Amino acid sequence: MKLAFKDIEPFVKNPNPNARIVLVYGPDQGLMTERSKTISKSTVDDLNDPFNVATFTNEKILSDTAAFYDEANAQSLMGGNRLILIKNGTDSITPILKDYLDSPSKETLIVVEAGNLGPKSSLRKLCESDKKAAAVPCYVDDERNLAQIIRDMCTHAGYRIDQDALIAFSSALVGDRIIAKNEIEKLILYKGHTNGYQGFDGNAIRNNIGQISMNDIMASCGDVRDWSMDTLVYAIGDGDIRQMNSIIASLYKDMVPPIVILRSTQNHFWRLLGVKLKIDSGLSHDEAVKTLSPPLFWKVKDAFNSQLRKWSIPALESAIDTLNKVEGMSKQTGYTDTALVENALTQIGRYNPSRRTG
Repeated sequence: MKLAFKDIEPFVKNPNPNARIVLVYGPDQGLMTERSKTISKSTVDDLNDPFNVATFTNEKILSDTAAFYDEANAQSLMGGNRLILIKNGTDSITPILKDYLDSPSKETLIVVEAGNLGPKSSLRKLCESDKKAAAVPCYVDDERNLAQIIRDMCTHAGYRIDQDALIAFSSALVGDRIIAKNEIEKLILYKGHTNGYQGFDGNAIRNNIGQISMNDIMASCGDVRDWSMDTLVYAIGDGDIRQMNSIIASLYKDMVPPIVILRSTQNHFWRLLGVKLKIDSGLSHDEAVKTLSPPLFWKVKDAFNSQLRKWSIPALESAIDTLNKVEGMSKQTGYTDTALVENALTQIGRYNPSRRTG
């Protein structure tokens, strides 16, 4: 079964019992891990239970298919349901899973963790089309989604977060749900919930509602991505290739997916173009900038205004077209190549906007 966006979270929290195979896939490794764990725990309480949980890799299933079938059809020695967790699933195991779905066990749930599978993936197609399976996509949280998560977690812990701090923090955390939640937890603990605070899934502490400012974030999480995503997109816009390459290398080291870098850059140039078009239609520079949603964080206002003056509408459209083509290629193949993204960003960065104002 193919899940609509609004149905994903309800399914994760309470999976449809008809789905005996659940594929969890996408570019956000942290979100995939989180959702896989939640779905798995709907079947077994202890994911380390040697009697009711079996873990297979893609390669192990291919090399010993009989062992997989034995585990999938085995009954629990201790009673209750069983779980099979498949790591690094690929299209190569599609025929095996398709054969299993002809007569799946009612007591065994199979959860398959996979990477960023494209629409043509046979594994994804199988789990989207078969009524006894389900496909759960895990796309990278955008800034708006992360802002809501940050706000919810802070409220749950008894704090309100300033708007500027929220915008900056959500921008810095784009890329991996697990890393994001860890950093939010770090912020909350820094603010003083070392006694009794049990995390987002624990009991809320609502006494003494406090405020979280930008200073709090910089003090507790000042090292998160070195706020490098903002620095990266402005380095690209300024044509600073050396800094751009340095930041990209750092982001890859932190396991930030190439698609996150691509989309952050797209977002930056779309915002520049949107303001530029409003100025062209008659708004003043300041009036046009004020229409941005979310609004500019004070830390980047000067850099944004500088690039706004340098980049022309045709140049911005050309940059966005280049980025869209790279994303289109990644959707066709189901894989965003790091070299492809770097080449596109270098091509845009080497453009010298100071020579072409408008």
